[in-house]
Amino acid sequence: MMKQLTGLMAAALIAIASPASSQGGDTRYITDQLHVPLRAGKGNEFRILHRGLPSGTQLTLLEDAPEEGWAHVRTPDGQEGWMRRQYLVSEPVAKIKLRKAEADLARFEAMDLGGEVRRLEAENQKLNTALASEREKAQQLAKELKDLKTLSADAVALNERHQNLLKQHELLKQKQAMAEAEIQRLSSSEAHKWYMYGAMSVGLGAILAMIAPFIRPRRRRSEWAN
Repeated sequence: MMKQLTGLMAAALIAIASPASSQGGDTRYITDQLHVPLRAGKGNEFRILHRGLPSGTQLTLLEDAPEEGWAHVRTPDGQEGWMRRQYLVSEPVAKIKLRKAEADLARFEAMDLGGEVRRLEAENQKLNTALASEREKAQQLAKELKDLKTLSADAVALNERHQNLLKQHELLKQKQAMAEAEIQRLSSSEAHKWYMYGAMSVGLGAILAMIAPFIRPRRRRSEWAN
């Protein structure tokens, strides 16, 4: 499996390999030709500055003249000149890609990929554990929130019941006050009635006392004769 992973990495590196850019302009590469001459000007009549730049040489493009078919370039050692632009490509040739892929493959083979995989698996296990813990906390918080909502609903119902009891208490107090007032009124009326009865009795007694002497029975004549 390690060899398959390494092979896939090498294939990907070959597929995505791109040219490195240099200061002063874009980068170009000589195509798969044996050697390409470098001239002093745009034309075969100009002096040859370098008789054979090998294929795959990295050059810096200074000026491009596509209408004339030439390009002004700079070599890695700083020499400048003109060459046919048909020999230039924007990407490294297969030989350079292969060398780079082989170097990258050697570098990856030197790495401890098995240890890296184990490290990633351990990190993934930690993340899964942390995720499970956070889910448990979320469930606990949801339960506490539900309990709080239940308690809040009970508190609201208890408060409504308390308010109803207070209203009933006030009504009972009002009824009690009215009953006491009625009792007081009835008591005053009864006392007044007995007071009137007493006054009437006293008045009747006084009247009887006044007329009593006039209603004494007379003696019989036989009693006068004796």
